[in-house]
Amino acid sequence: MLVWVSWAALWPRAAIIDPRPESEVEKTVAENGATYKLHKGSLYRVNARTGKWEFAQHVYDPDYYVKNYIERDGIIFRRVGDGERVPVKRSFSEDFEGAKQITDLIGLKRGWTSFELQSPQAPTVSDYVNLRNRILKGEADFLDNRIELSGEVAHGGKSALKTVSVPPNRGMVTAKSSLSTELMHFVKGDDVWMSMWCYVPAGGGMPFTVLDLETTWIKQHPGMRIVIADGKHACYQLKGFEHPYYRQPKGREVPFPTGRWVNLKSHLKLTEKEDGVIELWQDGLKIVDAHGQTLVVAHAIYNSLEVGISAYNEQESTATLYVDDVSISDHPMRE
Repeated sequence: MLVWVSWAALWPRAAIIDPRPESEVEKTVAENGATYKLHKGSLYRVNARTGKWEFAQHVYDPDYYVKNYIERDGIIFRRVGDGERVPVKRSFSEDFEGAKQITDLIGLKRGWTSFELQSPQAPTVSDYVNLRNRILKGEADFLDNRIELSGEVAHGGKSALKTVSVPPNRGMVTAKSSLSTELMHFVKGDDVWMSMWCYVPAGGGMPFTVLDLETTWIKQHPGMRIVIADGKHACYQLKGFEHPYYRQPKGREVPFPTGRWVNLKSHLKLTEKEDGVIELWQDGLKIVDAHGQTLVVAHAIYNSLEVGISAYNEQESTATLYVDDVSISDHPMRE
């Protein structure tokens, strides 16, 4: 399924244009017998009878790079706030030591920029953004979902990140309790190495996704994410358009355990074509070794790293995930 649009609601106000050269088309997708074209940030449906393109939706701002980045002496800076410039990150690590509460992690000193608490009591984007802002100002506490520093279970020190999510309401797409930074900068041709330690207590719900590397410049924030498929096996998925999965070999899946720390390490080669690299290790054992598309479009910038319960869809119980010793780099990392 396409990620961005409810097509039927859009046709009454659809603009119609002549077809653009295929060399300018960023993505062609077929769905339910129809063909869609992505061109300069806008998505169009191809009219099968006339060949004309019918506007569906804006997917991204074609000028997002010049509006949000500036290059000086070979260094790329992210524009932040009123003229402030922050160097983008090609490597980043966090052990969650030395912080007392989640607000201590937010800011340029630690490098995290946001947290997300989507839940039945904060179901919409505006709801959980408002909640986050109030928590950061000290005007509110958590509602049903929580994200905090905890010494209950830690991997490499005395503290870990604890994320808790209740089930989503029936009308919600997902629930989440996660921590993110939008200071990353990975593009086509880059190698990306990531590692994290996870602990899911036995007897509770299993998160659907535990790590996302995505672009916030495109609608719905598509990107590569580590998924616990069917609540049992870790794998990769490219969120966006066709949503391809890169799974473990069928019949030889290694279960994702509960009740103990688990290391997930991965290597990605970024490309919008089918020659990308997807490698995933669990506790040192390679469980995914695949090739395929790893960028939703050629010029996408993966600027966001998100860890924790970045999606939770089960209805029966609350999910808890502890995260520790997170790292990301454009070079292989030491064990």
